[in-house]
Amino acid sequence: MKITRSPTIQSLILAAGLTIGLGFVSPVSAQVRSYIVDSNGKGLTDLGTLGGRASAAQGINDAGRVVGGSEYTVSGLSHAFITGPNGVGLTDLGDLGGGVSNAYGINDAGQVVGDCYTGARAWHAFITGPNGIGMTDIGTYSSAALAAGAH
Repeated sequence: MKITRSPTIQSLILAAGLTIGLGFVSPVSAQVRSYIVDSNGKGLTDLGTLGGRASAAQGINDAGRVVGGSEYTVSGLSHAFITGPNGVGLTDLGDLGGGVSNAYGINDAGQVVGDCYTGARAWHAFITGPNGIGMTDIGTYSSAALAAGAH
C-alpha cells in the first residue's frame, strides 16, 4: 500500500474529520482556500475568492451561509464576504472606506458581524442587516478588546 501525502489530501481528511452542524468551514489547502463539507461529509465545495488568491471562512449558520474574508485583489487586500445557502456564491460585503474588512460571525437571520479598517489607523466593528445587506459602523474597539488581541 502506497501512502501519499499532499496538502489537498490532508485538507480532505481534516475537513471530513471536523464537521459542525450542516457542514465545516476552514481555510485548509495549499491554495489557502475555504471549503464547506455537506452534512454527510461527502461533498466538498470550494467557496472560491473575490478575485484574489485566498479566502478564509470564519463562521457558518444553520442554513450553511458562510462568512469570512477573501482577497479581492492579487495585492492581498481583503473584504468580508457572505455566501448563499450551503456555501454557494460569494458576495463581497464591501468596507467602511479603508479598503479592508473581515467577517467573523453570522446568525440565522443572516446578520453578519466583523471589522473594517477605516483609515487613520482605526479599526471599527460592523454589523449588517439580514442576509448581509447594509454595513453599519458600530464604532471602534474598546481598549480591553485591543488588549485581548482583536484588531
